Amino acid sequence: MAEARTTEEGDLGRPVATARMLITGAGGFIGRALRRAAPDARHADHRALLEHPGLLDGMAVLIHAGRDPHLGSDRWRLEEDVETRLARLAAARGIRHVMLSSRKVHGLVSAPIDAATPVAPCDLYGRQKAAIEAVLGGLVGPGAILLRLSNIFGCEPGRASFMGAMLDGLANRGEIRFDMSPATIRDFLPVDAAAAAILTVAARAPGGRVTLGSGVPLATGDFAAALIEGFGAGRLVVTDDRVRDSFLVDPAGLRAWGVRLPDREAILARARDVGAAWRRAQQRR
Repeated sequence: MAEARTTEEGDLGRPVATARMLITGAGGFIGRALRRAAPDARHADHRALLEHPGLLDGMAVLIHAGRDPHLGSDRWRLEEDVETRLARLAAARGIRHVMLSSRKVHGLVSAPIDAATPVAPCDLYGRQKAAIEAVLGGLVGPGAILLRLSNIFGCEPGRASFMGAMLDGLANRGEIRFDMSPATIRDFLPVDAAAAAILTVAARAPGGRVTLGSGVPLATGDFAAALIEGFGAGRLVVTDDRVRDSFLVDPAGLRAWGVRLPDREAILARARDVGAAWRRAQQRR
């Protein structure tokens, strides 16, 4: 599967309107952001869609924002994954399928990640995502869009994510715990900015691999400090000072489509906003 191309190359003509997009998993973290960003898009539970494929009538794009609950564990089975079943429906009707994959399919890389970065996952979650990508690439062919997401964040307590762990730590222990150096560089993108970018790519890209991130090399310690500042209390505890799993996404493809991405200060401001919102939520309890 090639790197995604733009509509200016004549693949699509005019971009697809969000009213012709159907989103499954709209109740999840990224799904809710997509719903806010595209209120005119159609939304459906994946179970309802599998039972009533006619819900896809008139649609041009299917975005699956849900996640198999067993993904990342030994209980996950490729043949039972919802993503592949939905992709088959889309392929049968000639509809573009958008998969929200992960930068983890690339494993540990030192250079900025782009569509040409080799697939070399080094953990179970990455290997499972890569397996789904392989099925979709063969099933849907060049019409599938595989979006490899960086660290998408928002106010997400209880979620199995970097931000979720930090929020839970602040609420339960008054601290954020790192098993890595705070100098570790990672790529962070606020969820609302990610939703806008996803919709733009879904509307314009005829297919291919797309890396989705801010492209801002941000020290995780600075990110945690902004969250603590917004929360108004807490400390950062480092249990292992080794730099590990640094990554950065090359957003050149996104910018080529006119996607507006936040800079460093905007990302840190959003982290402070999340911290403040989490403090207010604690006070209401």
